[in-house]
Amino acid sequence: MLESEKLAIAAHLHVAMRRKIGRVTDVEWMLRSPEYAREIIRIALSEPQHPELQEWATRLAEALFPATSEKQPTTVDGQDPPPSGFLDSRLRNVNVIKPAGPATPTRYVGGLR
Repeated sequence: MLESEKLAIAAHLHVAMRRKIGRVTDVEWMLRSPEYAREIIRIALSEPQHPELQEWATRLAEALFPATSEKQPTTVDGQDPPPSGFLDSRLRNVNVIKPAGPATPTRYVGGLR
């Protein structure tokens, strides 16, 4: 599912929750944080008197947490693919200290650019 479709579902749930139960949510954070999304879905599903909330919560849960019944891709010989190492390459450079450049002047010197 496209990211824009997930955003649209989350926005619909946000509006429904605000109108029905007065709960304000963060739509962007719903897409970025699985824990936050699960909690918002739990709250919406716990409102049986508002079927609209339950419908949008179910749609969001299906969009963000699809069933993992699909088989993972394998290589030609049937073995699992090797890990990509992408996460390791990102984490390795987290605490890199950049070399100090030329000292910045404390006041502006020169003309307008």
